[in-house]
Amino acid sequence: MRRLGTVLREQYGEKVYKLSLSSGCSCPNRDGTLGYGGCSFCSAGGSGDFAAAFAPIGQQLEEAKARIRQKTDAKKFIAYFQSFTNTYGDPARLLPLYRQVLERPEIVALSLGTRPDCLGRT
Repeated sequence: MRRLGTVLREQYGEKVYKLSLSSGCSCPNRDGTLGYGGCSFCSAGGSGDFAAAFAPIGQQLEEAKARIRQKTDAKKFIAYFQSFTNTYGDPARLLPLYRQVLERPEIVALSLGTRPDCLGRT
């Protein structure tokens, strides 16, 4: 089995770093749909303790890249929507957000933290 990090390093010739981001979503175990107070998977910050505070996505990207570049000269990144459930929202808002991130040449992959019961059914 090959690790994603290894495949990305081979493809891009360098280590690819995750940028922890927030889509501004909540979770059905926090908003009362299924429960209150969260679940065992999330901290108080929605397991996004390293994610940027919810702000315009361009600002989040720049702040996250700046944090990583304090330690490395990284050029390629995975946009990691980490906090809470990043498919638990209106697709009309989320899809343009994800597309906006993927349009940036330094973003080579998209990773979404979510719950399986919050994925759309087609």
